[in-house]
Amino acid sequence: MNASVDTLADQMLTLVEIVSAQEKDIKSLKEQCRKLEEHNQAIMVGFSAFFHVLAVGRVAKASEIASLLQNISKIAQQEGRPKESVKFLQDLARMVPGHSDGET
Repeated sequence: MNASVDTLADQMLTLVEIVSAQEKDIKSLKEQCRKLEEHNQAIMVGFSAFFHVLAVGRVAKASEIASLLQNISKIAQQEGRPKESVKFLQDLARMVPGHSDGET
């Protein structure tokens, strides 16, 4: 009887260690996700600022840039690119001042 209780106690301690390690992994993954989301937002802001500079400098019209990004996202979708990449391009196109909602 004592042997089975000891075995059960050892198994419980092992489970606690596993759960503890998994909790640490989950916290680490959440932090990595948060950093990636911040990085993604920073990239979008950078692109948006670049498009504004192009439009202000009359290098390209904002509406043309938005249309170009929409076309790129459609091609990426047709080619089976990851959904996150296609969504990134679509979101980026929406940030451009010349974007029209009918293009999505």
